[in-house]
Amino acid sequence: MSEIVNFSQKRVVTGAMWTVGAYGLSVCLRFVSNVILSRIVVPEVFGVLMIVFTLKNGMELVTDVGIGQSVVRNPNAENRSFKNTVWTLQFVRSFILCCIFSIAAYPLSALYDISPSLLQVTALNILILGAASTSFYYMQRHMMLKQANLFEVVLDVTTIIVTVTLALIHPSVWAIMVANLISAIIRATASYMLPHAVNWFEWNTAYVREVLSFGKWIFLSSLLAFLCGNFDKLFLAQAVPLALVGVYSIARIIADLPGTLIGRISFQLVFPLISASASEARPALIQQVSPLRFKLLLLAATSIAIGIATADFAISIVYDARYHDAGWMLSMLLVGAWFGILSTVNEYTMLGVGKPAYGVAGNLLKLLSLVVLSYAGQAWLGLAGVILAVIASELLRYFPIAFGQRRERISFLSQDLLINAIFLALIALLLFIRIELGYGTPFATVSMAIGHS
Repeated sequence: MSEIVNFSQKRVVTGAMWTVGAYGLSVCLRFVSNVILSRIVVPEVFGVLMIVFTLKNGMELVTDVGIGQSVVRNPNAENRSFKNTVWTLQFVRSFILCCIFSIAAYPLSALYDISPSLLQVTALNILILGAASTSFYYMQRHMMLKQANLFEVVLDVTTIIVTVTLALIHPSVWAIMVANLISAIIRATASYMLPHAVNWFEWNTAYVREVLSFGKWIFLSSLLAFLCGNFDKLFLAQAVPLALVGVYSIARIIADLPGTLIGRISFQLVFPLISASASEARPALIQQVSPLRFKLLLLAATSIAIGIATADFAISIVYDARYHDAGWMLSMLLVGAWFGILSTVNEYTMLGVGKPAYGVAGNLLKLLSLVVLSYAGQAWLGLAGVILAVIASELLRYFPIAFGQRRERISFLSQDLLINAIFLALIALLLFIRIELGYGTPFATVSMAIGHS
């Protein structure tokens, strides 16, 4: 038993270092790119991009059948026929999506008052990525995290260079759309240079059934995760001016970064490690995961608390006056991001032991509360009310997953209570310091925003 634990801890520490380091570098580069683009294009462009990419992600997630997750956990994944079958399934799915999205571009463009051509270019992007090799999934299966993260960093750097260059030449939404298309071509081509990269058309009905049998839960989880994570964007796109949507998108992009990092660590490390040890006794599994989980969440809690207390300063320094309202929005959104992180870590834990239904239940509760509270919040407090709805829905998402963990005897409730207490204490301390120094709180301008809603 001790040998397995040591092996797992070594993998987690090494993998986490590569994942955090690579993602941190990518975040810095994307942030610099985002700031540069904010100087080149008008806020309305960010609003249009948020709508386009939200619709694209939605189309992909609502048809997610868990191909990557199946590669990681399926015992037949090393079989050549399985490799080719999942790649064929991936390509067929992307082709169908491309066709559907191209046709749906017309009613969607009328709904959000954008050009249908923008959505059709995005549909082509989906098709190109569907032709990429499944090699990246196999790198995750074999925990080749150094190579996987270096691959992502190189592609991120390439994308940023292409995007900024085209935006400087032609400062419009089309420059960014073309840059994303070029990046998709580069990613798909580069995927065939990775290990386990050979794929070709094959359709093994038995393997398709295995993927879809497990994938039905991934489909439900992905569908709900998309609706939960993007309802506020699509709701606001019709409820407030496009320029304000663009400002909100800046805050939302930054607020999503911590959750995306934790999600990446959970998918690349927590999920495969727990999957590999799922047959062990629950107390041993808890003992193995608990110390590393606490360190990860403590780092996240500290970082987010600092972000909540200083977001308005950072926004006012980095962005021009058109985007300063993103400061108070970011401080509020980061509160919701923290609760989302707790749920994400717990959800991947349950996925690792083969119990994805609790994650689906959590996202379903989050969605229902988000829809109801967003309409009520917008009517009551405008944009601030919608953000409060986002926070409340993230908190409610936690409880069904925590219930599932307790039922399956893999609960970390006491650790979560402790880390939440630390998180709240850090926020209180930092806000007290701000007030004592005469800077007030980052929420001082929220009342002004409510008055203009």
